[in-house]
Amino acid sequence: MSAQRDLIRRVRADLDRDPRVRGLWLTGSFGAGTSDEFSDVDMFVLVADETVESFAARWPDFAATYEPVLCRRLGAEPVFTHVLPGWLRWDVVIGGPAELAGLDAAGVRQLFNRDGLFPEHSRGGLDCGVDTAVVREIVEEFLRVLGLLPVVLGRGELVTAASGGGLLRQLTTTLLRYRAEEGSLSGALHLRRVLPAHEIAALQALPPAYAERDAVIRAHLACAAIFLPAAHEMLGADFPTDLERACWAHLRGHLDLTAESG
Repeated sequence: MSAQRDLIRRVRADLDRDPRVRGLWLTGSFGAGTSDEFSDVDMFVLVADETVESFAARWPDFAATYEPVLCRRLGAEPVFTHVLPGWLRWDVVIGGPAELAGLDAAGVRQLFNRDGLFPEHSRGGLDCGVDTAVVREIVEEFLRVLGLLPVVLGRGELVTAASGGGLLRQLTTTLLRYRAEEGSLSGALHLRRVLPAHEIAALQALPPAYAERDAVIRAHLACAAIFLPAAHEMLGADFPTDLERACWAHLRGHLDLTAESG
């Protein structure tokens, strides 16, 4: 991890010379102490509230001294993603004291701190938990996509149908992550740290959704077989039962699921 650590040392030294920067913290896996040789470097840069936007506007000029092959601001927020030579990934969030206070104290590591400000929260001390509204939204989207299967097959849109199978796979993974992490998702590149071995095995065993009718149906149904029991467990009485029943009635009305799914 010498490249990552060299980057951390250099950024710390460079920003420590800028009086506008009031503090610097490592976040992500380096902040949490779970980094490995494949980890990106995530940072939070603290500036005064009134200088956040002006500092962010000039950030690409600062980042250019690191010769990035990619430097991109993510929308209107003062959040930047970079790819440096050697495909070293570096993500930066710029914020004021309120944003710092909202960080998880257990998941950051201070590099310097001029004003004695610190994150105020710890995930272990917060009532994070699973938000049933979020889970229900995921479930409704899963059932909506699943219910589109007769449409795309009826139109012969096998490429779109295969994409739908991929989306169901992703929603299934997201739901399992959300359950395992109790409502706080970590990076998607750390599934083996998050999910139990039997769930990893189940996801790995999902059939591919390539652009062929029977394959698409198998992929959709295999995702449903993992997703829906987990969703029922998480939501209980809040599960959208009427939507699920309507979805299955729609599928059975247009597809011979037993024959076509093998």
